[in-house]
Amino acid sequence: MRRYIKHFLFFLFLLVLVFLAWSFLAALWACRIGGDIVCFGGAAEVTGSVWGACNYTGAVEIVDGPPVDWWGGFKCVAAGRAGGKTYAVFIREAVADTLTGDPFRSDIERDLCYCAKKRIVPCRIAKTLAAYMHVGILVVDVEEGVGYLSIGYGMRPYHLNHSRFIFGGDGVYLNIEGLETLGYTGGLKAAVGVKREIMGPLLEGCAYHVKVKLEPEKLTISQPLYNATTRAVRVG
Repeated sequence: MRRYIKHFLFFLFLLVLVFLAWSFLAALWACRIGGDIVCFGGAAEVTGSVWGACNYTGAVEIVDGPPVDWWGGFKCVAAGRAGGKTYAVFIREAVADTLTGDPFRSDIERDLCYCAKKRIVPCRIAKTLAAYMHVGILVVDVEEGVGYLSIGYGMRPYHLNHSRFIFGGDGVYLNIEGLETLGYTGGLKAAVGVKREIMGPLLEGCAYHVKVKLEPEKLTISQPLYNATTRAVRVG
């Protein structure tokens, strides 16, 4: 009888180990975001042109991009010429939760990542009702069909209209004057960039380099309105 009890306890011990190992292996996988990242550098004084608002009636599809938990659809806010190319700037809301603060992957995967980062054993699914939004900023090279996607942490769509984007000699910049005073969670200030893993450090001045399916014939651009010199960070 004792032998059977020992075997049962040993089997139970192994089962618990497998459960814990699976939970944390799954959590570590869930933390990784992936994607091809390019970095343009930090904020600097930039001079360029502000173009008018754009209109786009087609579909926008990011191919093999990072696993963003999107909300709603893409909206074209600015389009113009920079460095001999035509760029269009789209924004779209992304859902984040109060546990991780990041808008990547699904609720369950974010919960698993949170458990691993906080060393919660066994890894429980800590569901939360509270959620808030960040803004995805997608700058598309219309002719090439490639784009640069960054996340505006602590920003909302009404913070980002056409006047915020500067079309300079080598790309598109976001005017960050005033935005740096915004906050979003845990005393963190608003910022633009990307991450390599959920709850990891924010790489400011960087973007995910992605392929984008766009219908150029359905894009209407305006014209340059005025020149501006401001403190900005490159987003495409």
